[in-house]
Amino acid sequence: MTIENLEKSPDAHPARVYDYFIGGENGLAADRAAGAWIGMQAPDLLTTMQANRAFLSRAVRWLVRQGVDQFIDIGSGFPVSPNTHEIALGESPSGSVVYCDLDAEVGRRTRELIAGRKGADFVPGDIQEPEELLARPAVQALIRSGRPVACVLGAVLHFVPENADPERITAVLREALPRGSYLVVSHIAGDIPWGDRNSEETLKRAFEDMHPRTREQVARFFGDFELVEPGVVLASQWHPTEEADGSGPVSAIYGGVARRN
Repeated sequence: MTIENLEKSPDAHPARVYDYFIGGENGLAADRAAGAWIGMQAPDLLTTMQANRAFLSRAVRWLVRQGVDQFIDIGSGFPVSPNTHEIALGESPSGSVVYCDLDAEVGRRTRELIAGRKGADFVPGDIQEPEELLARPAVQALIRSGRPVACVLGAVLHFVPENADPERITAVLREALPRGSYLVVSHIAGDIPWGDRNSEETLKRAFEDMHPRTREQVARFFGDFELVEPGVVLASQWHPTEEADGSGPVSAIYGGVARRN
């Protein structure tokens, strides 16, 4: 396989290429090759995916500090450490984390990882069918507890086209959550220009199945939930750590957390 056609490999899978970007080891040779090619052609895309992963880790840690110990991670993707259950259950062993994903291979890998881990579960689910997803017994158990639940939508809504009505989907999910619950969203930005060092053609191909949105559009996914400061911002700027102070290269992905009062 030559460098000219690495990104065209029919064996490469978007979820596994993303896994490669954030340091996972679940991909095949074709996924690693495609990821390496994209990394050379669009280095800011790789940085953006890493910024997304770091944001999700910080958000889960922040929520745990607020006393939240129940998480529903929708569109969870391949489990890469530190993942939601490692962070949440590490701090609160009596908590619960339910992963949801449409990809059968993601389900298999996740079940292998959490086998024997009390409080962690996986259910198949499609974010475009929120009512069916919410009806899963493992998800219902968290919702019916009456205690706060954090619903994590990390880099998944930008795979939902407008004709699938992502605002309705998020409204259904929000309405199901008990009071005091939180919604976490990260989403590729559609109103931040990519740097000149990125190949426009590579970005176009990478975004064939993505639907970047503006900050205002992303903010609407939170509905009437109260946004946690600093609101919907670049993912790298949401509660940055001293090690990652948010002052590095701009990553075109938004992140935000909001609470149901």
